[in-house]
Amino acid sequence: MVQEELTPVYFFDLDGFVHANLFEDVNYVWEALKKINEYIKLHGKSSGYKHLGNDIYVAEDAVVEPFVNLKGPAIIGHRSEIRSGAYIRGNVIIGNNCVVRSEMKNSIMMNHSHAAHLSYIGDSIIGNHCNLGAGTILSNLRLDEGIIKVRVGEALYDTGLIKFGAILGDKTQTSCNVVLEPGTLVGRNSFLTCKYGGFLPSGKFVKATRKEGDIEIRDNRNVYK
Repeated sequence: MVQEELTPVYFFDLDGFVHANLFEDVNYVWEALKKINEYIKLHGKSSGYKHLGNDIYVAEDAVVEPFVNLKGPAIIGHRSEIRSGAYIRGNVIIGNNCVVRSEMKNSIMMNHSHAAHLSYIGDSIIGNHCNLGAGTILSNLRLDEGIIKVRVGEALYDTGLIKFGAILGDKTQTSCNVVLEPGTLVGRNSFLTCKYGGFLPSGKFVKATRKEGDIEIRDNRNVYK
């Protein structure tokens, strides 16, 4: 039986996400990353969105500003804004009411989430109502290019992925210049203000301490209602 903290429902409310069937038959949340390319090619044409060629599908009421580098396959949802300077590198699904001015590749962003300043989102899944502070980096590759493993409690899970960034649960935020190590899992309603790696349960606040290299993890008193 899959540990609950590794399943999609631990991180996301999928009811309002039009692409929720990406997570069908997904046991471990990161498995959805392998499905993005095929999903866009199978479902993009039936989305009702404008087809810009090269498997790029954009909702009629979405805004793609000048000087965006947009490569397919990609789907951009209703009322989302892709702002000047963004680099969408392919295999990207962006939900409704999002704002992006970042580099993204092989990633999913659900509804009402913002990466409105220059950041890097690689091989990652961002939930609903998330916000990435300027300069946030979701690192996706180990220096030795080895398989990325995830530890939750005493259990160590082999993801089978060489490239895997982060999973950010609904209503999670990062402050400016936060770096998340490859294979980081962050539960819902969490705030991160410093570098972090590993599994972070829902409802936590992570900050650096005065002692260099140390961090403090406490309950997040600022959880959205």
